[in-house]
Amino acid sequence: MIANTASIINSKPVNGFRQCLRAAGMLLAVLFALLLLGSCNKFLDTKPVDTITPETYYKSKTDLDRALAAVYDRLGDRRTYGSALYGFLSFSDEFFIKNQVTGYMANILDASMLELNRCWEALYVGIERANMLLDHVDGAEVEDSIKNEVKGQALFLRGFYYFVLADNWGAVPLKLSSTKSPLEPNLPRAPLAQVYAQIVKDMKEAEGLVKEIGYYGFNGRISKTAVQGMLARVYLTMAGYPLQDIAKYEDARSYAQKVIGSGKHSLNADFKQIFINLAQDKYDIKENLWEIEYYGNNREVVREGGYVGSWMGVYCPNIDSGFAYDYVHATAKLYNSYEANDLRRDWTIAPYRFVPTGSGTAAPVTRTNWSNTQIYERSAGKYRREYELFRPRDQDFTPINFPMLRYSDVLLMFAEADNEIAGPSQEAFEAVNKVRRRGFGKPTDIADNTIDLTGLGQVDFREAIRKERFCELSYEGLRKHDLLRWGIYVSTMQQMVTEYQTNMPSTLSDAAIKQASRITSRSVLFPIPNTEIAVNPYVAQNPGW
Repeated sequence: MIANTASIINSKPVNGFRQCLRAAGMLLAVLFALLLLGSCNKFLDTKPVDTITPETYYKSKTDLDRALAAVYDRLGDRRTYGSALYGFLSFSDEFFIKNQVTGYMANILDASMLELNRCWEALYVGIERANMLLDHVDGAEVEDSIKNEVKGQALFLRGFYYFVLADNWGAVPLKLSSTKSPLEPNLPRAPLAQVYAQIVKDMKEAEGLVKEIGYYGFNGRISKTAVQGMLARVYLTMAGYPLQDIAKYEDARSYAQKVIGSGKHSLNADFKQIFINLAQDKYDIKENLWEIEYYGNNREVVREGGYVGSWMGVYCPNIDSGFAYDYVHATAKLYNSYEANDLRRDWTIAPYRFVPTGSGTAAPVTRTNWSNTQIYERSAGKYRREYELFRPRDQDFTPINFPMLRYSDVLLMFAEADNEIAGPSQEAFEAVNKVRRRGFGKPTDIADNTIDLTGLGQVDFREAIRKERFCELSYEGLRKHDLLRWGIYVSTMQQMVTEYQTNMPSTLSDAAIKQASRITSRSVLFPIPNTEIAVNPYVAQNPGW
């Protein structure tokens, strides 16, 4: 259901907020001191001093940083970008989940599904926390520049949470202030166009309030170019299905161009280094505009470990070597989309696995290559735990950050929007060719007639961009989103059923066929969770559910 409260005490900090790493412990210490003071004075003063309220809390810069960390917190929940929104709630033609024929990881969805209900809840908790912060930030006893920067962060995050909701559920209740009373009336679903208008409004206001990425020095906090890049994504989505507001291609191109023209970003020369950096908590603010940050192994005071690399990683049954479950497997369609000598293929799709030489999670493992014909057996390979620096390793929790927005995505969005307006310009070709050159290990700024795309018309260039996005951005939570906005999600997944039936080994095909075949016309939207419908009489179920 839509959350009515926002937790500050229980909020976990974002790794990039170095000043917030001990915030929860510090706040508990303050509360303990207040409790002692309250017990001494209770006969002298009837005004409560042993509680923190919204009216008394949002005062100092530390208060604002902790509250903002709480807004960011829901991004890392297992039901959002901990694993769900790039994994088991994001089935596409880039992966299937091995041996899963029942349960949520088998793409069995309904309105009562716990993981789906909790995804909805986590997103609305993030919105409620953002609303609480926005309702009180102006009363903080800090400089206006600090208030404005925090306000920009909260506005962007509220807009982003609504973007995820609209992308997955369509029209949703639009709540723009925090809950003051449990007796407040329920809200109906706002029209989808209205939801997107609010997303754009929040993000555009945030653009003028947040700082440049160099000011922060890391990309776990939203910067001006991150806002601009995400606005390009929002506008591209509005231009596609279901709104089909094609005038938004102009806006998408404009905002992508803002990022390109800022001079703040460039492509990392080595594709694989992007993901090694994610595993090692090394910030690449040129390539990665925004990351969701994780830290450690969840065994210490700061428990900020995620599931990137264990849930979606190279199969390994040994904890010390970097345990990863044998869940997420590549499709032959993705593997075969790469051209000869494209270096991205064998990083995106791992050509090896770790084979145990004994039993148990402590048994030694050996790195063993797959044969050329063993395509469907291969794991997603971008998030490789063998590169983690943090010790000791944990079976489930990893410090690997998740990429939310990369510069290569911005270049491809620019090219796509430019092409849809009037066919490809030379700038659009160059944007795509930079990404391609890097993929083949070539200098990104030097033309190469063996790699570069040239002379394509609008239709062919459209298909080339779609293929390039597939090769560049797989396993980053974008493929299903792309297929939906292009209006080809259902047809693509129905084609995958045939692909699996025809070409997949029988030992794997049963699960993959079932997972893909469950995507039908109703699957363009998730069902509204029962937890919401049960308490909100103004919310009706999505078609087909």
